[in-house]
Amino acid sequence: MLKSVKNIRKLDNVKILFVSSDENIKSAVESEFDDYFKELKLVKSANEALRLLKEHKFDMLLIDSSMQEKTFDDFCKTLMELKLSLPKIVISDDDSNDNIVWAINCNAYTFLSKPLKQKDLKLAIIMCLNQTKRSDKIEFQHGIYFDEYRDQFFKEGGAVIEFTKLEKAFIKLLVEKSEEITDYDTIKEVVWKGKDMSIFTMRNIVNKIRQKTYYDIIKNKSNRGYVIDRIKK
Repeated sequence: MLKSVKNIRKLDNVKILFVSSDENIKSAVESEFDDYFKELKLVKSANEALRLLKEHKFDMLLIDSSMQEKTFDDFCKTLMELKLSLPKIVISDDDSNDNIVWAINCNAYTFLSKPLKQKDLKLAIIMCLNQTKRSDKIEFQHGIYFDEYRDQFFKEGGAVIEFTKLEKAFIKLLVEKSEEITDYDTIKEVVWKGKDMSIFTMRNIVNKIRQKTYYDIIKNKSNRGYVIDRIKK
């Protein structure tokens, strides 16, 4: 149901990191959510969680105040120093003022008390992902990026790139096939829906896209087709 509603973020492309040493919580979350999201990484150690956050890209961080190697407040202090922008949800069996303040200071979206209902956590994740800044971005050179959730291209600083319908369909096709050369016949079939189209019309579209972004965003491969510029990782 939720996956079919417009503007509800697809959950099956979400990568979540969850740090908790509470075996009951970990087991319940793993059995409930293991196939619900693209990736659910469960770790007991605060230090391991911090290492993963530095080395990999996640869409959300679930924080149980019960963790190994660091106290909850020390973990929050480190998160604040790292200035991580990803959404966070805090879970705890201690809803003292101190813990709530630490959760607020590290910009947690919400604070959930134990015993935890799985439905409440799932709803909190859905609401959080759809009310906070997305990380569904494909980045190019010069600050250009494509926001998959909003289905829009942006310049550095957040200004929308005003593509025509054909220009947008063209560059989106190249993004979808970023690991290969997209031949002219495929472009004609997908972008022009099989309608008559000359190679000069196609070149004109390419030039307009380049003018609105940067020249090398689309590269011509000697009479074989086009390929999108290397996407920043």
